[in-house]
Amino acid sequence: MMRVSSAWLGLCMAAVLSTGLGAARPAEAQPMLYEQRLPEGFAFVRFANTLPGRVTVKPDYDNQVALPDGAAERVTAYMVAEDVAKRPVKLVISDGTLTTEVTVQIPGGGYNTVLLRRDGDRLGAVVITDKVEFNQTRARLGFYPAIAGCADGGLSIDPGNQAIFSKVAAETGAARNLNPAAAKVIASCGGQRAPLLDLGRLEAGQQYSVWLMAPQGTPVSFLVRDRIAAR
Repeated sequence: MMRVSSAWLGLCMAAVLSTGLGAARPAEAQPMLYEQRLPEGFAFVRFANTLPGRVTVKPDYDNQVALPDGAAERVTAYMVAEDVAKRPVKLVISDGTLTTEVTVQIPGGGYNTVLLRRDGDRLGAVVITDKVEFNQTRARLGFYPAIAGCADGGLSIDPGNQAIFSKVAAETGAARNLNPAAAKVIASCGGQRAPLLDLGRLEAGQQYSVWLMAPQGTPVSFLVRDRIAAR
């Protein structure tokens, strides 16, 4: 179980009361993202598995996290990380064959994604500070071209080739607000394209992210609904 401080419990209760999540249906296992001020030194952190197979990561502030190798399961929900700002954070990453300890810096007060990746003959991690914004009348879509060295990441609507994102650097993220709508998109980088991805209908007030990876060498893309882990 995740260690939870009294400060964080109080913050969660305030968020539940202010957003109406206390009346949510029992089947809703993970709450949507909601705007709030985190206690000093806290951050929201999620992990993304860009490696070929399953991987585990043990952050020094919490228990081990297992990441599967199937599409959207590769990206965890956001989890609370206590007292991580302004200090090196140690991660122990294992893919069943290799185990590597790495040190990263995680900014406090916001949302962060940690990409788990291959780094030569070791496993590595890249921290992305997410561009989260809350708008109840529009959908928020992020784009993560998570293929190392694959420049000029882009996401375009198909048919029509209208760009939603363009020239996004490898292993970074971009985000924007969109009108609620259904769309099909193609993700690309470095002249490579993933197969057509059907986003379905993006709903107002919700946060989503499209991921471009190549865990088996061929670009693939998938959609994640960004959420906070159930507690």
